[in-house]
Amino acid sequence: MGDEQALGGIVEIESRTFAVPFECPCCGAAADAEVVVPLKRAPGRTPASDSARRLEFPYCARCVAHVASWEGAGVTSAGIMLVGILASVAVAIVSSVLAGLVLLVGAVAISAGVVTHRRARAAAACGPACASPDAAVSYLGWSGNTSSFSFRSPTYTARFAEHNSTKLVSVSPELRRLLEGHRVARLAVPTPAAAAMTVPPPRSTREWIAKIESTPGRVARRHHLQVALDLAATEEDKAELIRAAMRSDLAPLRARLDKLSGSAKHRALSEAIAEIRAGNLPVELQQAELAELERMRAS
Repeated sequence: MGDEQALGGIVEIESRTFAVPFECPCCGAAADAEVVVPLKRAPGRTPASDSARRLEFPYCARCVAHVASWEGAGVTSAGIMLVGILASVAVAIVSSVLAGLVLLVGAVAISAGVVTHRRARAAAACGPACASPDAAVSYLGWSGNTSSFSFRSPTYTARFAEHNSTKLVSVSPELRRLLEGHRVARLAVPTPAAAAMTVPPPRSTREWIAKIESTPGRVARRHHLQVALDLAATEEDKAELIRAAMRSDLAPLRARLDKLSGSAKHRALSEAIAEIRAGNLPVELQQAELAELERMRAS
């Protein structure tokens, strides 16, 4: 955490919802995948009881792979340790305490070796622009007033802060310097002359709906929805776009609810409502989904 703070990596936003640069937080490449970032407990930060338990961020597939490898190493190591502890206890009871201790030491060594080997492979899979072999984003929760995040990449930290400049609070001197340095760096890079090209016509509402419905990831789908809403000509167009996104967003939940009944179904709906209230999605979509789920819960 200290290293992240030194980079100006703590960003606090006075809102539950926020804009996300549609790029990989680790290497800066175009996003073609996404990761789920769980709530992280940090010293001195107590998340509110209604803080989101997890949030989704855009990522690139390459960085998703090395993050999964890094995190998987810890899970495998914990499994080996658990088996080793159980086996050592059994051997100590059946044979001798010394034999159990030898087995436990062996399990510790194997566990450590597995972590070291697999995390070295994850680090080797990183590209030169990657900020970290593990997750480059930490979600520190909603305090009741602000949402807090920590990032490994100084560039992404600046980009994220700029996208949410009107909502920033408690801006540290480190973050101010990082934002100023990022601004100066942009101005120092000359803009190349644009080549003459034919600009394609803007997508129609029907085309945007097709794009939204064919996009599998929720982060990308909501990104496309926000762009489409900004370009929509009429309120009717906006309503159609929101309905399309809502259908895609709620489809997995509807499939799950079809297999439930009674209190289990009611509980699943209540959990989904709480998740959407705490989540980061366009306000119009959030309101539509909450209204639909409340209707389903009341029926």
